[in-house]
Amino acid sequence: ICVRLVLPVEENEIWIALQKAEMESLDDCEISDVECDVEEAQEFLCSLEISRVNIFELNVFAGLLSALPEDELMLYREKLKDKQPKSLEEAIYEI
Repeated sequence: ICVRLVLPVEENEIWIALQKAEMESLDDCEISDVECDVEEAQEFLCSLEISRVNIFELNVFAGLLSALPEDELMLYREKLKDKQPKSLEEAIYEI
């Protein structure tokens, strides 16, 4: 069963989506596709083994990215161009 989510969302919405997909645990959850309006972030996300990404970490990343003021977003985009993080966790801490 496939569920489509537009992140960021409230954590309970993720759990509701997992229940709709009849997932018994997060281990059953596999992310198959990710899209981002920020080109540099999209390139970074595509570099990850997306099926192994934790949905909650991805949600945190999306939330932080969407909350950045325009000037800070431009700086973060430059940072991503210069050097992509090695993991989603690292990307979260760099925001």
